[in-house]
Amino acid sequence: MSKDLTLLFYPKSIAIVGASSNVGKVGGIVLQNIRQSGYKGNIYPVNPNYENIDTLKCYAKLELLPEIPDLLIIAVPISVTLTTLQEAGIKGIKNAVIYAAGFKEIGKEGEQLEEQLKQISTQYGINVIGPNCLGFVNNLCPLNATFAKSSGQSGNIRFISQSGAIASSMFDWCDAHGLGFAEFVTLGNKTVLNENDILQFFLDNPIDKLTSEEQKGLSHVSPIGLYLESITNGVEFMRLTREIGKINPIFIIKPGKTVAAAKAMQSHTGAIAGADFVLEKALEQSGVIRCNTLSEFFNLARAFAWEDAPNGPNIAVISNAGGPAVISADATSDAGLSLAQFDETKKKQLLEILPRAASIMNPVDVLGDALADRIGKATEIVLQTKGVDAILIILTPQVMTQIGKTASLIGELSEKYQKPIFCSFIGGGMVAEGEKILNQYKIPTFHFPEEAIMAIGSMWKWRQFQKEQITISSEPFESILINFDSVKTITQSAKNQSSLDNQQATKVFEVAGINVPKSKLINTLAEGIIFAEENKWPVVLKLSAPGLLHKTEYGGVITNITNEREIVLAWEKIEKNKLRLPIETQSNVMVQIQQDVGKGIEVIVGVKRDPIFGPVLLFGAGGIMAELIADRNLHVLPISKNQAQQLVEKAKIHLLLRGYRGTLPYAEKPLYDLIVRFSKLIEMSPEIKEMEINPVIITHDSVYAVDGKIILK
Repeated sequence: MSKDLTLLFYPKSIAIVGASSNVGKVGGIVLQNIRQSGYKGNIYPVNPNYENIDTLKCYAKLELLPEIPDLLIIAVPISVTLTTLQEAGIKGIKNAVIYAAGFKEIGKEGEQLEEQLKQISTQYGINVIGPNCLGFVNNLCPLNATFAKSSGQSGNIRFISQSGAIASSMFDWCDAHGLGFAEFVTLGNKTVLNENDILQFFLDNPIDKLTSEEQKGLSHVSPIGLYLESITNGVEFMRLTREIGKINPIFIIKPGKTVAAAKAMQSHTGAIAGADFVLEKALEQSGVIRCNTLSEFFNLARAFAWEDAPNGPNIAVISNAGGPAVISADATSDAGLSLAQFDETKKKQLLEILPRAASIMNPVDVLGDALADRIGKATEIVLQTKGVDAILIILTPQVMTQIGKTASLIGELSEKYQKPIFCSFIGGGMVAEGEKILNQYKIPTFHFPEEAIMAIGSMWKWRQFQKEQITISSEPFESILINFDSVKTITQSAKNQSSLDNQQATKVFEVAGINVPKSKLINTLAEGIIFAEENKWPVVLKLSAPGLLHKTEYGGVITNITNEREIVLAWEKIEKNKLRLPIETQSNVMVQIQQDVGKGIEVIVGVKRDPIFGPVLLFGAGGIMAELIADRNLHVLPISKNQAQQLVEKAKIHLLLRGYRGTLPYAEKPLYDLIVRFSKLIEMSPEIKEMEINPVIITHDSVYAVDGKIILK
């Protein structure tokens, strides 16, 4: 159930505990910021050391306030923070911002204090932002409830940050570049309210309060930028971001790829880093664009806020210098884009306005002596080209370059045509005038062309996700029937086991409708011979015991047993290999006999529960190939058959599956069904911790789950 945060972000009254007339103190800065932001509601300073602060009456205690304020700002040291929150709860206050640091980010003592804070908020039903945060800015209210300076300029972009320092830097950067924003929420330690609560609020409350003047030059979306050091509930995060991403782009900077970064975050906001490769896949599936640097994050904020994402991957580059044009051409394919092709008509039009030495191919080189008019005419011709989805204009400050006039012409063309325009004015002081003009027209400009192309590529990536969601929503619902009661009976029969034995795992897969070779646990060689004669040679002998997950290490698998003589030798060998097992395993070990399905392509299908994002599926090359080639392909569950197909097609092993160098293709469709059924097992069976089938053998006609492992919680 989503929390009602309307009065938190749009309060009609605010109390500030720790308010001060001294703007060198946090309480003084916050009070000043609230008043200067143009906030229209009632303001109640709370501080026993003052009777009045400027024109505002000051109160000694919260209980003396003439009304219950919609929002409480706690701007006092950690030593009195908890008692203040307790008093707020008694007063009936439901929303609070806590700035103080010194909680779980400092260790065990801080963790205990934070747990008390959480208990108080739960007891009284208080929505808390923080602690260890900067507060929030809502330019649509308007309200600056932080102790940092913000211009108050409204815009169509929203931000959520776990770092107050990054927020204050962003405020300054936005102010310098004329980028307005709607809301900026800092979370700190996320003790009560986390990123999912804020994302839900954003989803439920689309931006519709900008005036037509404020909207001028903005994109037609409301992008969201995230800086997160941890994700609280990955399943909910994916649901929300996928839903928001259908309409509005989301981009994120999430550190923690290295051990060093993970340690730094724990000392910062108490974040716990999850497996980064799972995060990468979760973001991709949710349509969230991941930025690798702060530079990318800042650049993408401006790009998404000011320009619409291109509807296709084809870009045109116009440059007054050959070198940067060539560099941009190289960067295009790396960003998942392509250079648009011009037809003969367009080439002829360009020839008519460009010197003979200029290039009419893409990139278009208008030459270093180009004045603003030549650049403007070339740009307009390209803007009118049907196959061009976006334009990048590169300008270098040469002797004759009219930087300011060129920027103005580009701005006018941007207003005339709806196609996205991006600029890279390369240089320093000389191009500053042009960048300033482009900012006024709300045209994204970048220091280097590679940065611009990265941003365009990221925007196209989001547009592709948006289009895919329309397709996915129209796909028919797949009904897969699995007898989960039977699965539960099998897993419950293994009460004191950490994992199922081979035969139990085989039975679970069989119940799930996964094709498994016929198999049986046997006590004697004679039983094995009878099985082989009834089910046809060849057969396989395997050691089977709870907890025995790596049978091959002990010589516990013997394949391709084709006759009675060979099974006698195999039986002797496998009985001898039992003695190589750990002592505790030997007492429970049995022999499993199984049909040998013959040769085929071996793949691995596995699933494991990630602590943040839940079950994650792995698909790739199996058998000994799993260790020889890096073929890790992940998907955060659930998964449909179409998504299973896409997963398989991305794998390196798919080259062999589709038929390599004239060989017959292998049975892929049954593989998609196996993947979906396998995934449903762990989704619907909370007692299963992780599972693996290695190998799944794929023949030209069918697929077989040959060897499975199921580990229980």
